[in-house]
Amino acid sequence: MTAGFQVVDWRGDSAQGQIDPMYLARTNDGRRIPATRDESGHCPCCNEELAAKLGDIYEWHWSHKPGQACSYRKTSTFWQYSWIRHYHASGEWDVETHVDGVDFDGVHSQKRLALMLAHKVDLIALKSFVEASLQRGLRPMVIFQAKAFERFQFEDYRLKHPRRSDNSWIFFFSHAFRGHSRTASLWVDIEQDKHPHFGLKSGAYNLTYSAECHGAITVHPIPRLKSVFCADRSSTDDFEL
Repeated sequence: MTAGFQVVDWRGDSAQGQIDPMYLARTNDGRRIPATRDESGHCPCCNEELAAKLGDIYEWHWSHKPGQACSYRKTSTFWQYSWIRHYHASGEWDVETHVDGVDFDGVHSQKRLALMLAHKVDLIALKSFVEASLQRGLRPMVIFQAKAFERFQFEDYRLKHPRRSDNSWIFFFSHAFRGHSRTASLWVDIEQDKHPHFGLKSGAYNLTYSAECHGAITVHPIPRLKSVFCADRSSTDDFEL
């Protein structure tokens, strides 16, 4: 840990069905490698030897062995894993990395972007991520799993929680208010064959806040598809995927 900084974990509490898939392990000589039969891999945090999961059901990954008490990526999901694999394949991102003592799902050093993959709308975790990113000169980008909004109502490309006491919209008001300077790039990942998809096609939809509908999150009608190599959109408000 770098002096003066505290390790922050903004992924929240472990949810049912989550395990700890890890895309990259550390080798004895310090390299980071995907799961393989050819080399041993160790946890970057606790240094314990990991098990390479090379089955036919899930995508290949590393995992802690039973009985190993380490919290590193303990709340990760296979949805997060698929995005980490996507960004690692681009060759432009450092994934499962840390900067000044803080863990990030990904960092694009050249474009100064920080990535958070969020499976729920956890306002404390989101605020912590945005603050940690900005303090390190990184522009925060959050991709939400669609399941994070399963309790929301969707109409006219707006997401709104039916409970009036819900204040999750404040995060979008604070960081993605259309017509104002945006401090975070926010997206929702829709998979058309999985619930909830809100009747939308598969793709990542940009999320903003608009004064036209108080308390609602605006969903851009045109999705952006995953691509291995990210186009240079660093000058746009919505950053990039």
